[in-house]
Amino acid sequence: MKRMVKSSRMFKSLLLTGLLAGPMLAYNAMAASREDDHWSPSNVFTDVHGNQAAYWNDPANWGLLVVPVVVDTNAVSTFYNAAFDSAAVICVVTNDTQVGQIMCGFGGGGVLEIDHGQLQAGFSGFGDSWTGIGFVAGPGTLIVNPGADFTGAGHIWVGQNNTIGTVVVNGGTIHVPGGEFGIGWNGNPGVTNYCYVTNGGSVYMRDWSAQTLGAPQQVGSFGYMDIGANSKVVITNNALTITFGGVNAMNYVITNHQLVAFEGNGTISAVYNPAANITVLTALPPAGPTTPVFSLNPSNAVVGLGSTLNLTSAASPATGYQWMFNSVPLANGGGVSGATTANLTIANFSAAQTGIYSVVATNAAASPNDRSYTTSTSASVSADSFTLDPVITINGVNGTTYVSQSAPSVSGPWTSFSTNTAGAGPIFVIDTTSPLSTAKFYRVILP
Repeated sequence: MKRMVKSSRMFKSLLLTGLLAGPMLAYNAMAASREDDHWSPSNVFTDVHGNQAAYWNDPANWGLLVVPVVVDTNAVSTFYNAAFDSAAVICVVTNDTQVGQIMCGFGGGGVLEIDHGQLQAGFSGFGDSWTGIGFVAGPGTLIVNPGADFTGAGHIWVGQNNTIGTVVVNGGTIHVPGGEFGIGWNGNPGVTNYCYVTNGGSVYMRDWSAQTLGAPQQVGSFGYMDIGANSKVVITNNALTITFGGVNAMNYVITNHQLVAFEGNGTISAVYNPAANITVLTALPPAGPTTPVFSLNPSNAVVGLGSTLNLTSAASPATGYQWMFNSVPLANGGGVSGATTANLTIANFSAAQTGIYSVVATNAAASPNDRSYTTSTSASVSADSFTLDPVITINGVNGTTYVSQSAPSVSGPWTSFSTNTAGAGPIFVIDTTSPLSTAKFYRVILP
């Protein structure tokens, strides 16, 4: 079964020819901000895909000839307002930078591509500010390539009114730690805003809101999200139980074909992990004649701390397996074995290893282009937090003091761990110094 992944070049060519046109207006967010410090490309070049582009970190492309690199959160005067002034030129970020606010597509459109490095927006003296892509009179496009990271302190909103906003998470990562990731924010009927999470890309958001992809009561708000191979969306709440207008939000966007996998050919897997309080959305590929089918899925388990976790699966036809923990591939080592087999073992299990486990089975096709895979159902593994502590009962003489001692063998060495004075009844002494010991000896002596 053939797999085809759209390249960023395809996205760029489509977006530049079909979406971007017209002049760009500078954005004046607040009177106290550096309104004239906007991106206005002068040093334009033709990239390897034939598109016109200019670098973010080139001073000649900024209104004040100074590249914004950091925001002093205590001084409003250093609140940078990065408004992209060109619809036809891609703004390419290749360095780590932080700005107060980004408004991409505020007049005639704009494209922001984070090729590598980390771009942080929304950090300013005004507090956490939101980021707008295709806002308010776009269109606007955000592309995050492999190894790149885009973080919005507040909300990241894509598309506004009758504009089109597009996000392509092409192997990179988007973080929205302080708010909502909205695709189709207050959109009008007939306008669709898009988000593609592909090539191992990830989106982390704090909230799944009524306008993330649109909801029944948000008339005209319509967003479309496509999750591809090895990609995921992580929400820091139980998004599976959220309702809007009395309708389950996740079921609504899936059945309404707004949240899809593999361009609508696959299936969305939505799993809530109560231990981590996260909902993980991943994509299951469409089935074909060579797609592995699981005859045995891993089961939920409760594991004692310090003991061994065993998870078992079986799929056919399959020649390769990869176990995942909270959607992240596991590797052998540190007590983990069998990470690339049908059976996973984790020795000396710890509380940090509680979470959601699944396994990906790959078929036996000789050519990588013909291989297909299937992800098992997910198993929730939690830790049994009780400990087994020995208890010594001393039936002593009222008013007499006793010392409790322990040793690894009957010949010692003996170590005192508790001193108690007897009363009217027995004394119960709990040894909490070494729970789950395989062998230990005790005695009680007079001081």
